[in-house]
Amino acid sequence: MRYADPSLCPDCRSALPAGVSVCPTCDLLVRHPVAVDLFGALQRADGLLTRLRSASDAFHDRPAAVAAPGGLGGPLAPPSAPIPPKRATTTGLPSYPGPVPPPPAPPLRPASTLPPPPGGVSFASVPKILLGLGAFCLLVAAVIFLAVSWSTLGVGGRTAVLAGLTVSAGAAAVLLHRVGLRIAGESLVVVALGLLALDVVGAGAAGWFGDGPDGAIVCAAGLVVALAGAGLGLLRVGGQPRLVAPQVIAGIGLFTGYAGAASATDHWLIAGHVVTALALGAVLLGRRAGAPALLWSAAGAAGLTWVCTTGAAFVESLVTPDLRQLWVDGTGWSLLVSAAVLLAPGAIARHRDLLLAGASGAAMLTTVVLTLPSVDTDARTVGLVALGTTAAWVLALGVLPRTARIIAIAPAGTGSLVLVGLALQATADVLDRWSRIADVFDRSFGVRLTTPAPVTEPALLVPSLLTVLACVALLDRDRTRRTLPVWGRITGLVTGVGLAITLASYDVPLAVPLAVLTLVALGAAALALATNGAEATIWALLAVTAGTAVAIGALPGDGLLLAHLSPIAIALVAVAVLGRQQATRVVAGLAAPAALGLATSAAVLVIGDDAAWVSIPVLLVVGVLALAVPRIDVEGAAITVAVVALLVSLSTTADVGGYAALWLTVAGFLASGTALLHESRRGCAFAGGALLLLASWVRLADLDVTDPEPYTLPLAAALLAFGLWRLQRSAAVGTLEALLPGLLLATVPSLIWVLGDPVSLRALVLGGACLALTVAGAAMRWSAPLIVGAGVGATVVLRELGPYAGEFPKWVWIGLAGALLTVVGITWERRLLDVRKAAGFLGRLR
Repeated sequence: MRYADPSLCPDCRSALPAGVSVCPTCDLLVRHPVAVDLFGALQRADGLLTRLRSASDAFHDRPAAVAAPGGLGGPLAPPSAPIPPKRATTTGLPSYPGPVPPPPAPPLRPASTLPPPPGGVSFASVPKILLGLGAFCLLVAAVIFLAVSWSTLGVGGRTAVLAGLTVSAGAAAVLLHRVGLRIAGESLVVVALGLLALDVVGAGAAGWFGDGPDGAIVCAAGLVVALAGAGLGLLRVGGQPRLVAPQVIAGIGLFTGYAGAASATDHWLIAGHVVTALALGAVLLGRRAGAPALLWSAAGAAGLTWVCTTGAAFVESLVTPDLRQLWVDGTGWSLLVSAAVLLAPGAIARHRDLLLAGASGAAMLTTVVLTLPSVDTDARTVGLVALGTTAAWVLALGVLPRTARIIAIAPAGTGSLVLVGLALQATADVLDRWSRIADVFDRSFGVRLTTPAPVTEPALLVPSLLTVLACVALLDRDRTRRTLPVWGRITGLVTGVGLAITLASYDVPLAVPLAVLTLVALGAAALALATNGAEATIWALLAVTAGTAVAIGALPGDGLLLAHLSPIAIALVAVAVLGRQQATRVVAGLAAPAALGLATSAAVLVIGDDAAWVSIPVLLVVGVLALAVPRIDVEGAAITVAVVALLVSLSTTADVGGYAALWLTVAGFLASGTALLHESRRGCAFAGGALLLLASWVRLADLDVTDPEPYTLPLAAALLAFGLWRLQRSAAVGTLEALLPGLLLATVPSLIWVLGDPVSLRALVLGGACLALTVAGAAMRWSAPLIVGAGVGATVVLRELGPYAGEFPKWVWIGLAGALLTVVGITWERRLLDVRKAAGFLGRLR
């Protein structure tokens, strides 16, 4: 055997020991099922090689007798029957199973299904492109020919040209399709149908059909093309599949016929229904004949025609919604016919759910037709009719069996949308009434909502909202039954909001609807505390939303804002502290400082009517809240509210500097208190100190203080106190690290002033302080006060000596220099010893 040798590895061709499963040389799995298949393929290769050798020997002995007609490479023609594979013999591998037969070779693929070559188009695309361009060119040539040469041809010539071109194109399309050239047939049948349309239009333009509107010619052309397209699309020739292009063109022709008929006649609604019926007939024909292209093309034409006809009838009825327009002029009957057409898709498809969906649409459209006359009446009648019909369909949605309940969905949903629109109109009316009294904090507690009168009927708002809510709940009755308590709570919320809007639509004090909204907010906050999970968070959001509405609605009067927002603020604080979910607490924590700040501002205005003093009480209230609830959400919201209140006060106060200093002082004490009360907020001590220092600076600047000591000494004292505390807490901390910043801040700014004015009280005090620091540092063996005291003190002394240095004779300075050099030279070695002793002394300092 040349290839299939069970004693050799098929990869590295090394010898295989008996019974092994892995080649010891190349680690190939020789007992794997793929190895068995490979062994069978190698046996087959050996057999083919043997047959090829025999054929070669015979050819050389008798070349004329055994020569085969051209195959693969001439004489290498494939055998007429496949060679059956031999069973694998496994001399060296006794446990090998026999190989499975090789899979049959894949059949040859036609050129139309071959994959496209790299970087090019597929083989099937070439004739499609060429034939498509050819068909387009033929149609363009026909149009140009008719436009240029039509007037020069007689009646006989025109008839011959029209008939000859159309029949020739159609016959060529059928013949080409019959012999299997489908792409050519599809292209030429498009040309034929296009020529047919041109024939009809040309004949009409020549007056062959008599005088008539242009739309009639378009209608005739479209319908004739549709009929011819349907006929050619359903035709089978030579056992070939049906042509697709004429089936698609049939639907286009139907819609074109409708467009022409609508412009040619005053009875455009009847024309639309007739074309819709023809299109549905084509749909049924395509379904029964098994022509899906005709089915969907005609269905598209029917749908477009139905939409156009129904929309036009509805607009006409809505413009003049009286009984004569509906039932005498016929738009009402047209809408009823359109409603009946919605049953056709389910009937044609024989699909129960589709039929029920069509029945739902038909019920909705019928309800609209029957209730349209109410649009021509007053708002109360419109609301009553919309509420009554929607409630009836919602009731049907609840009582109908499961199989028929889908019928009520469309009319109930459409009625609910109408009721929502009326509710939005009522809300807009209330906002308009409120905007006429919306002078911030200028109205009394008893301000009333008076004008303008509402457009809709306010008394129907609550029943309308409950009807919409019932419609939403009944869309999934089983789930609603499982979550009935939740829907009960939602009903209470919707009722409260609807009642507030209803009351605001009448001439009542503004406090009345605000009180209802306040109860809604308090109820939502209570539910946020009583429920769990995402529902609690949703109720917290609803409480914040209702509270925001109350705050905005109460802006006309400070008393209104205080009375209605205070309980909401307290409720939000309770939710922020006691909420069961973190998200619930965060939502309330973000809103509670704002509510408290607004309520506090209102209280200040009610008591003193001075907006300049609003920010200090607001800062105290929200600061205490942040002290009690040390969370980032509460603290961030509290800081924001306090800063906004400060900006409002600064814009109205006369003493900006003094007020800002007072606000910064209170803020600094609150930040320091946070650091003292809460271990996790120790970093607030630095913020508190910075605020207090800034407060002192602002106050000093307001008092026109220009000396540096009032600005620097308080901060220096704080730094020195902190440094001394660190020295007591840790023995590893040195005085340079702990005390040097405070000492430099206390002395260097004053030194700068002394350098400019050396003969002053400041220079005397600074010199005494430096002397005290030097003595204290030497006595306590602290390097920081010793270095600062000596350095700053020496600088002060030198500055004091400067004015008198020029009064000494020059020889005095020369003598002093010589004496100094002499003393230094004589005592050099002694001074080295003194330096070593001084260095040791300083090194022992702390």
